[in-house]
Amino acid sequence: MGRWKFGARVEVAERMTAEEFLELAPEDRKAELIDGVMIMPSPALDIHERLFGFLFRLISEYVELHDLGEVRGSRTPVVLAPDQVYEPDILFVARERAHLITERGVMGAPDLTVEILSRGTVAYDRGPKLQGYERAGVREVWLIDPYGPAGTEFYRLEGGRLTPVEMEGGVLRSVALPGFAMPVEWLWPEGKFIPIREALAWIETHRERSSL
Repeated sequence: MGRWKFGARVEVAERMTAEEFLELAPEDRKAELIDGVMIMPSPALDIHERLFGFLFRLISEYVELHDLGEVRGSRTPVVLAPDQVYEPDILFVARERAHLITERGVMGAPDLTVEILSRGTVAYDRGPKLQGYERAGVREVWLIDPYGPAGTEFYRLEGGRLTPVEMEGGVLRSVALPGFAMPVEWLWPEGKFIPIREALAWIETHRERSSL
């Protein structure tokens, strides 16, 4: 099966505001407002969902362990501008900024957003959405290709710009998640993902160094 196969999307061309989008967006499928246009990608493939499940559990349990803030999944709208409402696969909001989380979604920039790429979203994730995250001041963005490291990129906000992260020894060290360090090879296992308990134990042994 070819990469990104079956990844079509639907665009609702009539322009709308973020407020209109929150009223009209379907409740039964993922949708985003990008430059005022509603985008509805096709359902995710299993390779996407397996990676999502691993990362969501790992980040959620790490954040809970250290009482860092709040983690949300892919159906939480993030309102970044009057014509920009995204639904990142995973987002993190630091505890001191938890007031951004409301019943209708996150009203402002999360500290971390994670996008797992697919054919129906990759052009947006690398283009207007990345630019939108930068303008809004998201501290850290992960764009993860579920098929391997070649298309994967990690960004940090530096001087108002999202800048690619240079990793040391194949280990990603987060600034948005204090003390969090992860070998990126965990994202593409040959078989099963590393058990969450083992992953957290590894992170804890490397936490002091990553916090320096």
